[in-house]
Amino acid sequence: MDTDFYKEKVLEQLNDEEYYKQITNNPDKATKKRLKKLIKDYNQCLTEKEIAYLCDFDPKESNFYGLPKVHKSAQIQNTVRDQNNIYVETFRPADLKLRPIIAGPESLTQRLSHFIDLVIKHLCPSIPSYIKDDMEFLNHIPAIVPEETLLTSFDVTSLYTNIPHDLGLTAVKYWIEEKRDEIDSRFETNFILEATKIVLEENTFYFDGNKYRQIKVYVSSISSCSSLRSPFLSNVAVYRTDIGITIRRQH
Repeated sequence: MDTDFYKEKVLEQLNDEEYYKQITNNPDKATKKRLKKLIKDYNQCLTEKEIAYLCDFDPKESNFYGLPKVHKSAQIQNTVRDQNNIYVETFRPADLKLRPIIAGPESLTQRLSHFIDLVIKHLCPSIPSYIKDDMEFLNHIPAIVPEETLLTSFDVTSLYTNIPHDLGLTAVKYWIEEKRDEIDSRFETNFILEATKIVLEENTFYFDGNKYRQIKVYVSSISSCSSLRSPFLSNVAVYRTDIGITIRRQH
């Protein structure tokens, strides 16, 4: 993939104002202020070591890059089939999409994100819709099903970039209140919610010298999003009974 085509594909995503916003100011000072206020307001929830972990480090900028979804490009698949060779050549497939990644292992909010993930991750196994892995899925489904059973599966398009901040926070709040015993009692609910809100709202990164803000949730840059996904999807299952479903048979 040549550089110009790569940049073109990245900007296709970053120019989507539903998910990203280019910013001209540097928000780091305001983010640091929010972090300090959080620690000050809830210092009774934290040990000295935890406070040091959250505050005492030199943050670095986050950078955006994309991984080509080669397996989802019909043009590439057709090229592979038509050329039928070990090596195939195709020029700038129009339908090629990128999987967005934000590399920020030492960003301003990364440690807070990791910390909140550790605090709330015990919620996930107690949520009814949570399935840990393939073996757990096999244990969930019945060993014998009626002959007329229709097996179906559902795919959520771009799950992590389609979780609005307010709905994500609502889901976390709901399951914290439902499963409060699963979380260490010294961590107040408001502390968890405020910390999660900071992580979600202060998710910024650079690409090609320009700075952007992520408007919706994004997992590959936020540790706590792995623990946010299950509460959010479970809330969709609980509240959204008005979703129309079309089932297409495949033979």
